[in-house]
Amino acid sequence: MKIYQKRYFNRRNWILENISKLNINSNEALLLLLIDYGNQYDEPLNINTLSRSSNMEKLVVDETIASLIAKGYLVLMTDGGQIVFDIDNIFESKNEMIESNDIFEIFEAEFGRILSQKEASIIAEWLRIYNYNTIIKALREALIYNKKSINYIDKILAKGVEDEQ
Repeated sequence: MKIYQKRYFNRRNWILENISKLNINSNEALLLLLIDYGNQYDEPLNINTLSRSSNMEKLVVDETIASLIAKGYLVLMTDGGQIVFDIDNIFESKNEMIESNDIFEIFEAEFGRILSQKEASIIAEWLRIYNYNTIIKALREALIYNKKSINYIDKILAKGVEDEQ
């Protein structure tokens, strides 16, 4: 068991003490604290509950979640039909996140807009399945056909895996 998973480790204090080192803004810090609190007390978390708890508009919550995913601090998963907000990565070494941060910036630059929460989580999932260069190659192929779509890129990636087998 890692130190941040021990009962005596105060995760919220640690986040507050390291805001500047983590390079997060006040909205991101607030959502991390609310997510940690909700997880500790098994409260259901979603954009609506986070919006109510933080007094932020749903769009701001969505953008903040996408930013936290892009930074590698938040992972969204499903468990039994429920969305699970996992912030354990914030306590891990940030070195592994450098390459994944770059990929989100590349997608945003190529798409000409900020990624949605769903798009960012799909890219994060790709990073677990495919290597960085494979994802960039699929993005470039989609751009050649002027298809700025995560779904299109996902099909390229899936086809690429099938072709290799």
